[in-house]
Amino acid sequence: MIKRKLFLQKGDYQTCHVLVPDTQERLAAITLNQMVFSFFRTVRDRDKALDIVGKLYDSGNDAVIVQAPKAYSVWVLEEDATPVRRQIESSITNPQSLVSA
Repeated sequence: MIKRKLFLQKGDYQTCHVLVPDTQERLAAITLNQMVFSFFRTVRDRDKALDIVGKLYDSGNDAVIVQAPKAYSVWVLEEDATPVRRQIESSITNPQSLVSA
């Protein structure tokens, strides 16, 4: 595992959406040092968040915790994630994409 902070705060990461091979749905994600983590679960208790991350580590998954004022969100490393481009970005290069058929 790569050495980094376990608890992240706003400003430590960037938000995005990704696709992963095992689902066609876009997932909420964060990027940190060129690694992508998808949203896993939010809990109110710090110890519960640490327990979840411990179980993920035990099963071979890497994870981080984003600390918010009233909760802790657990995010899991997605090595095969593909970033999702926003509709507005594609509409700039292809204005026809906004026209319905």
